Amino acid sequence: MSLQGRTRRRPPARARRRRYARSAVVPPESPAASTQKVLIIEDYYALADIESLLCTMEGYEVRVAKTGDEGLTAVADFQPDLVLLDLMLPGELSGTQVLERIRSEHGQDPKVLVVSALVNPATASQLEAHGNVQTLAKPFKIKELSGRIQAMLAT
Repeated sequence: MSLQGRTRRRPPARARRRRYARSAVVPPESPAASTQKVLIIEDYYALADIESLLCTMEGYEVRVAKTGDEGLTAVADFQPDLVLLDLMLPGELSGTQVLERIRSEHGQDPKVLVVSALVNPATASQLEAHGNVQTLAKPFKIKELSGRIQAMLAT
């Protein structure tokens, strides 16, 4: 059987995938977004990785803390524009205690987005009373989280 009548061969699938994967993770070139910082205080590694990747792809500088104590230290050192905060954290401090300490030590900055399974209408109003706080209940859609982050950092 002769190969002369056949059409040109496609590149191997691995080469095609590599090209698309590189272009999918390049952060946008936005000077405003690149200067903003997001601190993620989340003990569940998989979710922290997803949130971190999302923020990195949006062009934000990201740091992750796994406990409330680490988070408070990072707030002082990193000085984030936005904190993504889980309420159920390991260690001595709960997420609510971390939020109270952030507000008592740093005032109304940084903005805080509480992302937790404990968020419901009653807890949301208590948390939002601390000022400059929004809530998002788990489970959530990635687009919803992304939209909330962008909206909070735009103001």
